Parts: sequence; structure tokens; C-alpha cells
Amino acid sequence: MKRSIVAVILIIWCVYGSAFAEEAGVKLLCRPVRDSIMLRWAPTDKQTWDLGNKYGYMVERYTILRKGQLTDDLERVVLTAVPQKPAPLEEWKRYEDNKYVATAAQCIFEEVESLPAINPVAVARRYRQEQNRFAFAMYAVDQSVLAARLSGLFLADKTAQADEKYLYRAYIALPDALPPLDTAFVFTGLSEYQPLPPPIELMAQWDDKKVTLSWNIFYQSHIYNSYVLEKSSDGKHYEPVSDNAMVQLADPGVSPVHAFKTDSLNNNETEWYYRLRGVNAFGELGPPGDSVAGHGRVPITDAPMIINKEVLNNSEVYLLWSYPEEMNRYISGFRLYRSSNPAGMKQKIHESKTPADRAFTDFSPGLTNYYTISVFDNETEKFSSNITYAELIDSVPPLKPSGFAGRVDSTGKVWLTWAPNKDKDLDGYRVYRSNRPDFEFLLVTPAVIKQPFYTDSVTLNTLTRRVYYRLRAIDLRQNQSEFSEVLEVMRPDIIPPVAPVIKNVEAQKGALLVTWINSSSEDVVRHHIYRKQKGDTTFQWLASIDRKPEKQSSYADRTVEPGEIYIYQVKAEDNSQLYSAPSTPVQQKALGGIVEQVLLKKREHPDRVVLHWEIKSKKNVARVLIYKAADDAALQLYNNSTEDSYTDNKISPDKTYRYRIKAIYVDGASSALSDEVTVKL
Repeated sequence: MKRSIVAVILIIWCVYGSAFAEEAGVKLLCRPVRDSIMLRWAPTDKQTWDLGNKYGYMVERYTILRKGQLTDDLERVVLTAVPQKPAPLEEWKRYEDNKYVATAAQCIFEEVESLPAINPVAVARRYRQEQNRFAFAMYAVDQSVLAARLSGLFLADKTAQADEKYLYRAYIALPDALPPLDTAFVFTGLSEYQPLPPPIELMAQWDDKKVTLSWNIFYQSHIYNSYVLEKSSDGKHYEPVSDNAMVQLADPGVSPVHAFKTDSLNNNETEWYYRLRGVNAFGELGPPGDSVAGHGRVPITDAPMIINKEVLNNSEVYLLWSYPEEMNRYISGFRLYRSSNPAGMKQKIHESKTPADRAFTDFSPGLTNYYTISVFDNETEKFSSNITYAELIDSVPPLKPSGFAGRVDSTGKVWLTWAPNKDKDLDGYRVYRSNRPDFEFLLVTPAVIKQPFYTDSVTLNTLTRRVYYRLRAIDLRQNQSEFSEVLEVMRPDIIPPVAPVIKNVEAQKGALLVTWINSSSEDVVRHHIYRKQKGDTTFQWLASIDRKPEKQSSYADRTVEPGEIYIYQVKAEDNSQLYSAPSTPVQQKALGGIVEQVLLKKREHPDRVVLHWEIKSKKNVARVLIYKAADDAALQLYNNSTEDSYTDNKISPDKTYRYRIKAIYVDGASSALSDEVTVKL
């Protein structure tokens, strides 16, 4: 049973121990050393501090592990025979020369000024005094183990064994009448001893007779609560910069990453060395970290000035500048920048890291060169306010542009592109246009084009299908290259071709020969012939004939029926698949006998009229339409029949009736109206 309790306590501590230490009324820290385990505890607020000072603290130890195994019982040991309270004032006086002991004693024993509580300002002042006493007392015990021991906040467990691990418990010995406070726990053993690490990331920023030092405190905040900064003039013998260890202040809830300290220097010539040592809550001083060295620097206030420039052999530029020699010790060097125009982007062409340098030769200048110079150190770069200009003589034109290509979209926008010229002194390009390759090319871009592309616009509503472009490059000295090769660009075709004209349709034996004058449009690729029979409503495609160089073409239609009447028309198609309007239709009758005959006959009766008919045609009859009129009225469609006769019973005496018929064929065509028959009753 006890073994299970111990296991539960251990698990709770491992999972929640740090949370207990943060939220409890008492915090507990441990530091295993070679022969003992040092314990430090502290109250979390002013009220808990007052209770601890009055009732004292108890510390208990529970043996959890022995030789790596859980113990059979808790083995509770009370390390404080009586509650630990602040030592009597007489004992404090023995160490009155220790400033941290004196500070803690003053906070504990000095009487607070008595002020009437009826004044809100006095109440606030009293509260601040109490909080300040608590804060200074905690600062003092953090800096001095002696002050912590005299305050009843320190204990060294010298009975700890090397093969055991313990759960320590610290709490205030409150009477039962008071509500309990949270208890602080910590789990450790002698085997967890580790030497203190050196501080990390010490850096220095050197200024005029001062240096600002910074170092990382975030990663070692669980080890050190303050730091000692040491200084040396020879890198061997170090002395603390101040009497007090340094603590980085921060707002509540903020965990700063770096601490900072500024130190004054007697001059800017002496080389100084700095190093850092950490101090933990047990008063231990850690080993020093890496040192930083340097000296004060005179700030850069003046910029260098280029005082001479020479162009050598039209290929190099020699530059000479001035700068106070006494500043050589405080600068890192000079940087030279160059651009091709005054407002252009500066390119660094040289960095001198020898402070004594005062000259430089530019072996690869451009044709136009704008130079500026700066002086720099680790912190500052100071630019000259003047720009120095140097140019080379240039009479060589750029290379002829190449890779010229283009296209026209359906809106008339022309997209032109070409390969960029590699001439270093290139200024840009100019574009020229013409409607014929042998005509003069006119400039369409008065301003120089900087990029290897251009967008033009042309009209599409024209019979001229092609547009032509040329290109030339311009350098900074206005030397012009040769013209590029001529670029031919096709306009999209949006204009249909001119309609052809049928010259005649000649009836031949077994055929009808259609002859037409070809379309006059140059881009026509073929002509299409269409046909319909007389009485039909729709033309049907008959044939397509590729365009011939002659002015006229013909086609023999050998699918005609003798005696039938046919109507023809012709359309032209261009290479953009645009079709012309149809030609004027022309009709012709094929040679041969009668191909259709509609005969209507009658038989009269007193109360009806019987119509019968004969239809001669090569086509199959689907039905017959019957037209009727009374007296002088117009003929109107009266009825239809699929038989070869029809009886009309709707007649009246003293009336004259007229009849005609029309055949409707299975292909949808129709015959002409028959002759009219008359019936008088």
C-alpha cells in the first residue's frame, strides 16, 4: 500500500510539480552539490512572507528511490526540528557589513511608518511601502545565501545519500485555525549534480567612450538569477564592473531574452576585455563565459570625397579620394558604387577593407559611369553627397536585332517580340511599319522602347492582308544598328470574298453545264455549286471546285432528270473559311420528254360532284391537294386525298363551282396546279 502511495506521489510531482511551484504560497528550489542538497524556498507574496516570518517554515524529506528502486515506505524525515524563522536581530548584526544581510534585516525588523488609514493617499503609500519591503527582502536573499539562511529560507541537507532520490516538501507551520497554504515540492538527488555552465552570447557594441554589452538570459533563466560583469585591460586580470550583481528588470508576465549593460570608457584607444559570470539563487558564482574585446570608436561624421578621375586608354577609369588619415583607426574601409545614370540603381564595384586605401581603378566601366563612394565601419556607412561622372568614347553601333516575331489577334492588336541585344550600352529599340515590303517603312515608336517587345494596333477592315515590320537598336550615344530582317504578319481575315457570277447554264444531252466568272478576291481557294428543282424552297450543295487561275470555271451536272427545271447558284470560299454571298440564281430545263402531267376530270350528279385524276410523274405521290371556288371567288385549299378520286357533297343549286388539284411528292416537292374544271348546277 505504501509503495503505491509513493509511486502516485512521484507521478504527481513529475507531471505537476512545476505547476505547484508556480502557484503555491511557497516556492522551492534545489541545488545538488557533491556532499549535500541545498534547498531554497521563498513566499510568493507579501502576505505569505508575513506568515512565514511569524510561524516559520518546515522542511520534510521523503525517500522515493534507493539504488534506482522505489522504497517500501515513505521514510519521512523532518529536516527542521523547529519551524525556521528569521534569526534574532543580534545574530544579524554580526554580518552588518554584508549589504544584502543589512537590506534583508532592515526589511524584516524595521518598523513601518504609522499612517492614518482614513486618507486614501496614505493607504496607497502604506501599501507601496509594504510591497517594497517584500521585494527588497526577496532580492537580498536571492543575492546572498547568508541573507537567505538568516531569513529562515535556506537549508543544506548534508544527510543525503548518493544512491537515493528524495521528494522535499516545504510549508509554513500555520496553526490549525488558519486556512492552509499550498505546499511546495521538489524531487532530486545527489546524482543530479551538474556543474554550473558559463553564460552565453555575450556581445559588445562599441561607441564613443562607451560600450553596450548584451547577453542571453532566457536559456539560463532556470539556473541564474543575476550576473557579474568583469572587465580587464590585458585579457588576464579581471575585476567586477560594479559591486552588485546585475538583474534584468521586466514587467510582470514578461520573460526578456537579453540583458543589457552600458559601461563608460576613459578613452577610445585602450583595448578592453569583458566577460560574464552567472550567480544562482544559492549564491554560487558560475564559470566565466567567452570574452569580448574592443575599444571605443570615434563615430563617423564625415564622408569621403572623390577628388580626381582619369579615363585611361578609353577602357579604364582611375579614381582618387580624400579622407582624414587620423580616422583610419576607427573605420573598416571604403565602398565604391557605380550606375549608368544619375538616378539609376547603384552597383557596388569595390570594397576596400584597408582603411589606408585612397585610390581604385575600374577595369570594366560602362560607356557612361556615375560613381559615388562611402566609408563604413561595423555600425555605420556614410555616403558622399557628390557624384563623379566619367564616360568612354563610343562610335560603334549596336548589333542588328534578331529573333523578330509577331502575330495579330482578332481585335487588330499586333504582338511583336525579339531577342534582347547584349550590347552593354544599349538604350533601347525603335519599330517601323509598312503595308508593303518594298515601300518606305514609317517609325511607329518615336520614344525608345526599353524592353524587347512592343504592342501595335492595325485595322482589319481592309483588303490588304499583310503588314510588315522592321526593327533597329539604339545605344546611349544614339548610334543606330542596321535594320532587322523584314517581318511579315498576316491580318486575320474578317472580310468575306466577292461573290462569283453565273455566266450561263447550258442544257446538254444528259447534263446541265454551269459556267461562272470566278470571285475576284485573291484569297479564294474554292467555289461551291448549289442546286434546287423548281418548286423546291431550299438549295442543296452539289459540288466544290478548287479555284483555277482562269477567270471563269464550269461544272457539268450529270444528275439531272429529263424535262426537269433546275435552279443553280455559286458561292466562293477564302483561306479563312469565309463564304461569299451567293451568286444570282439561274434556272434551266433539262433536255428530255414530259416528266410530269396532272389531269383533272369530273362527273356531275344532282347532289354531288365526283372528281378523279391522272398524275404522270417519276416521283411517288404522297397526297393530292384539292382547291375549290364558288362563282367568282378565289380558289382556296379545300381538302386533300391519298386516293385517285374525291367526292364533294357540299354543293348548292344555282351555283357554279371551279376545281384544281396539285400533287405532293414523297420528297416534299410539289407539282404545278392542274387545269381548272367547272361545274354549274
